[in-house]
Amino acid sequence: MTEVHVEQAPLDSGVALIYKDTGRRVRMAFDPRRTTEALALTLLRLLLPRLEGAIVVVRSAGTSIDR
Repeated sequence: MTEVHVEQAPLDSGVALIYKDTGRRVRMAFDPRRTTEALALTLLRLLLPRLEGAIVVVRSAGTSIDR
């Protein structure tokens, strides 16, 4: 399992999400003015195919769900 830490942040124009992959943990930020969390996670899975079916989403509020 890989932990994906999800944050919301204002990003530059044309940037839907940013991420940092450290192996067992991925930190991702998306701009809610440009995309939804679900679409950002889908894009992240396309960029990092190893995550498909093997992630635990951790939101900044401290809740987590298996995806």
